[in-house]
Formats: sequence, structure tokens, C-alpha cells
Amino acid sequence: MDFFAAQELRRKKTKWLVLWYALAVLAIIVGIYVGVAIAFGFAGQPDAVVFDPVLFLIVAAVNVLVIGAASLFKIFELRSGGHHVASMMGGARVPASATGLAERRLLNVVEEMALASGISVPPVYIMENEPGINAFAAGYSPADAVIGVNRGTIEQLNRDELQGVIAHEFSHILNGDMRMNIRLIGVLFGIQMLAMIGYFLLRSLGTGHRRRSSNNKNEGGALAAIMAVAVAFLVFGSIGQFFARMIKASISRQREYLADASAVQFTRYPDGLGGALKVIGSSHAGSVVESKEAEELSHMFFANCFKSSMMSAFSTHPPLVPRIQKIDNNFTGDFVGYIKVREKIAARRAKKQQQEAERDLSELNPLGKMFPKEIAEKFSIDPAILIAAIGAPNINDVQRSQDILDQIPAAIVEAARHPYSARCIAFAMLASEDPDLRYEQSQLLRKDEGAASVETTGKLLPLVTELNLVYRLPLMEMIQASLSDLSPEQYQTFRSTVEKFVLLDSKTSLFEFVVRHHLLMHLDRRFKVQPPPRIAFNETTELFREIELMLSAFASASVTGSVLENSQEPDPAQVLESYRLAMDVAGLSEKSGRTAELRNWEVDQLEDCMRSLHRASPSVKKQFLQAAAVLITFDHEITIAEAEFFRAVAESLDCPVPLLAAGRTLRTE
Repeated sequence: MDFFAAQELRRKKTKWLVLWYALAVLAIIVGIYVGVAIAFGFAGQPDAVVFDPVLFLIVAAVNVLVIGAASLFKIFELRSGGHHVASMMGGARVPASATGLAERRLLNVVEEMALASGISVPPVYIMENEPGINAFAAGYSPADAVIGVNRGTIEQLNRDELQGVIAHEFSHILNGDMRMNIRLIGVLFGIQMLAMIGYFLLRSLGTGHRRRSSNNKNEGGALAAIMAVAVAFLVFGSIGQFFARMIKASISRQREYLADASAVQFTRYPDGLGGALKVIGSSHAGSVVESKEAEELSHMFFANCFKSSMMSAFSTHPPLVPRIQKIDNNFTGDFVGYIKVREKIAARRAKKQQQEAERDLSELNPLGKMFPKEIAEKFSIDPAILIAAIGAPNINDVQRSQDILDQIPAAIVEAARHPYSARCIAFAMLASEDPDLRYEQSQLLRKDEGAASVETTGKLLPLVTELNLVYRLPLMEMIQASLSDLSPEQYQTFRSTVEKFVLLDSKTSLFEFVVRHHLLMHLDRRFKVQPPPRIAFNETTELFREIELMLSAFASASVTGSVLENSQEPDPAQVLESYRLAMDVAGLSEKSGRTAELRNWEVDQLEDCMRSLHRASPSVKKQFLQAAAVLITFDHEITIAEAEFFRAVAESLDCPVPLLAAGRTLRTE
């Protein structure tokens, strides 16, 4: 299944979630009404036992009010996204500059996976007091995602196994599972609220009763009444817990299998992920999460976070052995035996990696031809490869990210891992080539950020300027995690400085637009976390103007070739032909009744266009990106300018393209 089909499937599953939720609320209302009616019958009002519409409406209204208020409270509490979830679990943020061996290995793996996936490097949290092996990804979108791992995960797993776990969590980020997971916490909290109230009352009564004198008969009667209410809340509230577990199990189990499959495709090394699951089976601590929040967040974890499941049918994760056998069909359940052969497996993995690196990239097109023959045959580079790459990184992308990290100067890599110097990398990247304008930028920087920032930027400027253009945008993805450590006030100052840098010469180039948008879009989502907007557009015709302007911008990048580099200027007539073909692919020319013509555009218009496209359905996003892919591959080559513009636009739509996917495009002539 491709990335966009997976997004559409999740939209359909959300409708089933709404249905199950409505049934849960109805069951709770009926259960509590029956209890109240019976109580009224004992009180001398037998008519209520048969059916009292007024009483039923009162019970229904009170329950809906309590459930709704509880859900709204939890949703509001989760408005800060993944950071709040990690804090709930007692997670401690791992600074990007961490030097501990286990922490550095974890950060390196996350960094490699992020660059390979085409998303910004997410912040990482460690649950220090959790010896079990487990992990989670949390957030509303790739732009505000965080990764959390137990201390036992980084202490007990080797690098290959850790990479398998992290690849699994990145699969949840790329597949959109993470968004549904965090929404489930909020909506399910409401239907579990009554049981929580009953449990709290019983626990409070038990504690308080031990401190009271048993001779106080009046108090004893009051306690009995309160205890009766608490038991009623617990019993009938358990209906909500039953449905909550059923909903989580029905949604989570299959997604865990899919995430496992995606992780194996990502790393092309099943022994890594399978090995992590086998270590869980052999470990005394297993995958247990001791935190009291584990029940609420159980569906978000890599593996079952409880010691045992009394109701395995409602477990959020598949049983360990069948799950491993999906990856390794030779596994017999001998967890201890795996520990004895880990070194041999590691050697086999090294050999496998070498073979994968030598594979012909032309085989990596799992979705086949996406375009009609009369369109596809015009290209010696298949635009479908770009679309197939979205949300589907593989081992070649991981190796490419590792190569890029090795090629970036150590001084820049070190600077990228500290919030203060990471700012200065961004300033250096936006520094003008014009000496007079660069002087003005320096003065602006001195005024807004201080002399120390000017000095640090000056030291980094030669290194950034000499850096190969292919590394510029990956470098921006690297500094995301460090910049998210800024305080809100520091970020606002940084944001203002970036905007002033770009606007200082009263014009914005496409390169400046890509840098500013790619950088600030992610950070804005991290510092002002909001759930993704509701889908408002289901047809490309509803976004005719936006798609027309965006494709005109792609055509301009192709004509000038100067977004990131200079290249030979193509024939304008050929550019117009490619633009019109792209509009055909977008399904606009014939339906609109208008002749496709290149439009004049401004950078501010592109920002508005992408905001609208972000509210489009997955199928509309796919059609637009297919059209853009057709346009940039029409001349049989993809420049760095076109590739990075395509990546920046796609990622802003939450459709991440792996690092330099343009490198996958091959001539077929």
C-alpha cells in the first residue's frame, strides 16, 4: 500500500472509531440508567424500573456532560502534542549535544532515520526509571513529533536492534498512526472517566477509613452510602473501559504488524527488529512500563507495556511469538537461544548491508507506473519513482543519510547540536553574497542577537558557504531538534531575525523561501502545536488557483535553475509544454475549461497556496505532487534546485520525501 492509500484508509477507520465510541457512550448511559432505575424501585418508585423517559434523559444528559467535559479537558491538556506525552511518561529530554555512549548512539540512529525519511530530526526523550524495552512516537504531525524510549531500550539492545525499534516508530510517524494515537488518548479518556472516579473514591475511602474510629456510627452510614455510589461508578464505568480497550485493540494490533513490515522495508534488515523483540522475550523486565500512565498510553508503545494480559483479546499488541514469526518464520520461540547467536547475526547483517548497497536502484519502484502510457513514455526519468518514495524510505536512504553526515564538516555537525550555534548556522545559510547586503545583515544580527552571535556566525560562514549545495537542506533538518530547545522568547527573537534577513533586500528568492519555509514551518508547529487542520478540499478543481500558482513556481525553478544552483536554461516552449502536461495530470485543464498558462506569482502567494493544500485530502495532495513530479522530470534530469523545492513543498503537506529522492531517478534509454 502506498503512502496516500494508507492516509485514506485511516480516514475511513476514523469513521469506525466514531461508531464504536457512540456505542460505548450509549452502553454507559443504558447501564447507569438501569442502576438508577433499580435504586428508584427500591425507594418506592417502581414505575422508574419499567422506563421513565424523563429520568433516562436526565441520566443521558449528565453522562454526556461528564464524558464530553473529561474528553475536552484531556484534549486541551494534550494540545502541546508529543512533548506533553513524553512528560506524562516522566521522560527526560536528551540534548542534541549529549556525549554519553548510549545516548549518543540513540541520537545518531534517530538522526539517520530522520534524514533518510525526509523529516526534521525529532526531539528524543528517555524514561530513566523504566528498565523494560519499549518506545513510542508521539505528536500530531511529523513536524512536531517526538521519540521516547525506556532506559532499558538503549542499555539492552545493540545498534542494529535499536535501529529496528526506531525504524518501527518512524513508520508510525510516516503512516499517520501517531496522530490517531494521540487523539485516542483524549476521546477515550471521557468514556473511562466514571470508572476512574469510582476507583478514586474507593481508594480514598479505604485510606481514610483506616484513619477513622470505627465507633462513629453516623460516619459509618455516610461512608456506606458513598461506597455504594463509588461501586456503582466503578461497575458501570467499566463499560467505558471495556469499549476503550476494544477500540485500542482493534486499531492498534494491525497497525503494529504494518509498522513492523514498514520498518523491515526501511532497514532491509529483519534481524534488527526481530532481534529487539527476541531480547524483550528473553529479558526479565520484558517490555513492561511501570508508569501509572501506561494504561492510558498503552496503544502508543512499541510492545505490550503490561506484565501479562488478563484479556488477551483486548491487548493492544499482537502476542510476541506470532509477531516475531511474521518477520522470522524460522523462529520457534527460543528467546534464550537468540542471545547466544547475536554476534553471528551481526556479522551476517554487515554482509547483507554490503549487498543492499550494491543493488540496482532501478528495482526500487514498488508502486509501478502511476501514469498513463501516453504520459509515462515521454520521460526517460519516471516521475512515479518520486511519488513512490513519499513516506517509504529504504536502506539506500539510510546509507545516503549516513554518507551525508560523514561529509559535513565536524565543526558544523558539532554546532548543529547546540541551540545557540544552530541559530548561527541558519543565519550563515541565509547570508547574502552581496558584500553591502551582508554588512547590513551583520549589523542587524548584532542589534537583535548580540555581538557573540555575529562572531559565531562569522566563524561558521566560510564552512557553510563552501558546503556542497546538496547538504544545505539536510543540514536544516539536522538543526531542528536543537532549535526546539530554545525558549519561546528566544524562538520568537530567532524567528524575527530570520524574517528580517530574508526581507532585507525587499525581495525573496526561491532559495530564501525554501530555507525560511522549511525551517520556520517545522519550528512554528513545535512551538505552537496545533492538531492538523480538517480536510476541506476533496477535488483538485477546488484548488485550481493554488495548484496553478504552485506549478508555475516549479516551472520557474526549472527555467531559471537558480533556486540553489546555476544550470543551462531550457527552451521556454518546452517548459510551457511540461507545465500544461502537469496541469493535465492534476486534472485541471479539461475540467476548468481554460488553457493552462504560466502565471506570475510571488513568494507570499506560495505560502497561502501551501496552507490551502495542507487542508486537501490525501488523494488531492497525491495528484498535485504527481503533477509537480511530471514537471520537474520532463527535461530528463532533476536538479538540486528542483529536488529540494519538491521536498520542501511535499514535507509542508506532511508528505515527506526521503533525502535526495532525485538520486533514485534513472534514465531508461
